[in-house]
Amino acid sequence: MTNNILKRTLSFACGMLISMVCAGTAAAAEAPAMNTPAKAPVKVILDTDMVELFDDGIAMMMLQNDPGIDLLGVVTVTGNSWANDGMAYLVKQLSVMKTQKPQPVLAIGEQYPDRRGGGFGRDILKKELASYGDVMEGYIGAQETDNPKSWKDAYKKHYGVSAPDVKIREDGVNYLIEMAHKYPHQIKLVAIGPTTNIARAVQKDPEVAALFDEVIYMGGAFWVKGNAHENAEFNIWLDPESTRVAYRAPFDNQTFVALDVTDKTIMDHDRFNKIRSHIKNPELLKMFNESFFAKRFDADKDGKFSWFVWDVIAAAITIDPSLILSTRHAYIDCVDQPGASYGRTVPYMKDEAPEGARSASIVQEIDQDRFWKMLYSYLEKF
Repeated sequence: MTNNILKRTLSFACGMLISMVCAGTAAAAEAPAMNTPAKAPVKVILDTDMVELFDDGIAMMMLQNDPGIDLLGVVTVTGNSWANDGMAYLVKQLSVMKTQKPQPVLAIGEQYPDRRGGGFGRDILKKELASYGDVMEGYIGAQETDNPKSWKDAYKKHYGVSAPDVKIREDGVNYLIEMAHKYPHQIKLVAIGPTTNIARAVQKDPEVAALFDEVIYMGGAFWVKGNAHENAEFNIWLDPESTRVAYRAPFDNQTFVALDVTDKTIMDHDRFNKIRSHIKNPELLKMFNESFFAKRFDADKDGKFSWFVWDVIAAAITIDPSLILSTRHAYIDCVDQPGASYGRTVPYMKDEAPEGARSASIVQEIDQDRFWKMLYSYLEKF
């Protein structure tokens, strides 16, 4: 008898327990989910030899408009353009683009590269290209024109009106140092021009490199030929000495968008036309149509002309690193001695790397389909 009572009691208790667990599970399922804290935007500083739209201008606009990016500042450097010209282009593009975000800090960096070994005169640069296998038809970047006295003079020259009243810092190198100390291990430095500003910052404050979360370079040619001369990519060729300083600085993470991947990212006629059709901002469309490569596309009746995309890839992988499909890791260095390899970027295995060379991740493949779709969608928002 006692055993029967005990069995019924245990059976009832188990039933109640199961009911309570089920009820609790149902209540939990019906209860509203707790809000997941929003992920903080990634802090970014863009270091650029700014031009209108392609390639640096679009890269800047993508970073400025993306909700997952906090573009703290943009620093200009001499490369494809003089640093003063670059600031004029930057101010103009920011003034006409559509954005809901605060304007980033604008700062002018170094006006002249180091280039102690080769020199920076027009004749010197053209002679180098002619001697070492000119790839870009004698193109020498900023030195194609005279250096304006100020960014405001450059603005008046390019746009025919006085520059707007915009606060511009004239000490871009100091700005990089200040921000690295203000936000230690939080900032991605996206460097899409020559490395002159970075080298000056490292030389002025040896601790600064280790304070950045990551540096993402657009530059170099590691397992492919160069695009300035046969052995050098343009951004590196314009300042090999600064490049060697930057490459050997103690950045915890270095990612390279080099010609190894940009040579595979080609703007053909179909993509060119899609890009034009997606630009809805009339002032930006006017800039696009007046660009030299747009005129080349329009004049090319045979459909054989094509162009590359460089800096936009660096911006895209900063926004969405999952675009990267494959990388190669190497210890890297730069040849800073005059000669046929001046400006060459060299990858090494760890056991053969020269003292001072540091590890880097070099992008080899990106998701081309997703990249182009991403670019088209951003163009409509500018």
